Formats: sequence, structure tokens, C-alpha cells
Amino acid sequence: MTRRTLVGTIVGVAIGLVAASGVTSQAQTALRRPVATLTPRVDTKAIRAGSTIVLAVRVALPERVHVQSSKPRDPGLIATVLTVTPPAGLTLVGVRYPKDVELAQRGAPKPLLVYPNEFDITVELKVGAGVAAGKLTVPATLRYQACNETLCFIPTNAATAWTVAVTKG
Repeated sequence: MTRRTLVGTIVGVAIGLVAASGVTSQAQTALRRPVATLTPRVDTKAIRAGSTIVLAVRVALPERVHVQSSKPRDPGLIATVLTVTPPAGLTLVGVRYPKDVELAQRGAPKPLLVYPNEFDITVELKVGAGVAAGKLTVPATLRYQACNETLCFIPTNAATAWTVAVTKG
């Protein structure tokens, strides 16, 4: 083998390895589980003992990604669920999910009921009559399964929390 042929072979192999690693990186990026960003928001301005608090969380996923609704049409699908753990003195009144949208999926007999890549979930809490003034933390966990047009990723959880300031009233 001549020196010129050897150099050409080495360069060809190097270019092939670089190209293959690029394809692998692109494939790995496409298969990486999308992560939900949770942004908590306190919608009630004056929080006093005996009052009701309205909280919300904005869920944001990458473009072209959705999650199943809280009540999927197919019971075998993973529902999106926000679990709120109120501290002592607060009682969970309810969790309100957004209106789901229908998504036609190839091969599915009926459209799926999903939430798009950005949506809000609202939480209502009752403040007990004997709750003292001060700050309280209300933790919550979102269980979801992100999906794109071709596949669903492993279900996961995302944590968030609200800080509410109870005032004397």
C-alpha cells in the first residue's frame, strides 16, 4: 500500500466515524425524554384564615410534544395527574385540568384526548379558620407521559411548590 493510499484510507475512516457519530447524536437527541417545566403561580391576592386560595401551575413541554389528558379515552394510557400535598391547616378542595383536545393518531380507532405542549392546571385550597399568619409551602407532583407524533416516552414525575403568605385577617 502506498503512502498516498494509506493516508486516503485513514482520512476516509475518520470522515466515516465523524458522520456516524453525528447520526448517533441526532438519534439520541430525538429519543431523549422531553422534560416538563412547571411554573407555579398564586392567583389569590389576600390569603386569610377561613378563605379559599386559588393556585395554578403552567406546564410547558417542547414543541410538538403532548401528554395524555387527566381522563384518557383509552384506560391503558398514562393519565396526567397533579398530586397536591397541602400542609397542616390547608385542605384540598379540588384540582381543575384544562379542556382536553382530540388528537388523531394513525392506527387508533378514535382520537386521543391530550393536552398540548403548554397548559395550566388550577388548584383550589381552603385555609382553616385557626391557621396563623405566616408563610406556608404547598408541594405538588405532576405525573405525566410525554409523547410526540411517533412514540411515547417513559412516564416521569416533576415536582413544584407554591409559597403562600397567610395574613392576619
